[in-house]
Amino acid sequence: MGTQSTPTSGRRSLVGNTLVTVGALSSAFGAVGWLSALRSPSILTLALGFVLYGMLPVLLGVTFVWRGLGMIEEVESSRRVDAVSRAALLDALRGGGATAREVAAKLGMPNTREAERALDRLVRDDLAKLDVTDDGELVYRRDPETILLQDRDVN
Repeated sequence: MGTQSTPTSGRRSLVGNTLVTVGALSSAFGAVGWLSALRSPSILTLALGFVLYGMLPVLLGVTFVWRGLGMIEEVESSRRVDAVSRAALLDALRGGGATAREVAAKLGMPNTREAERALDRLVRDDLAKLDVTDDGELVYRRDPETILLQDRDVN
């Protein structure tokens, strides 16, 4: 079962990659700055060059790389969680379907509204069907044809 990238996760991934790139370039500039500062004849110029052209770019670069890698990991982690939660939601719909309240109780979700949003995403992605009972209650059911196709693709 594939997960779809949201515009927000795509932007976060792009920002993370950009931070890593800028951080690496800044650190490289800092290393060259240190070497340039060593050629200075004055101790004051040497110290100032060491801090401004060496330490500052390297520390800034390491910070950018650290934060960028963190953002990339957050995006990847949310993609993994999305795949697992979809599988759990589909599993909760076994046996003839369930309401959002029943799914929330089965999966230990904090509220029914969150379960309803997740189930609506499954319906939107054609992984589940939505039925309305005579009482007006919404019942979500697994779509057997879609599940069989996905099981075949996974194995």
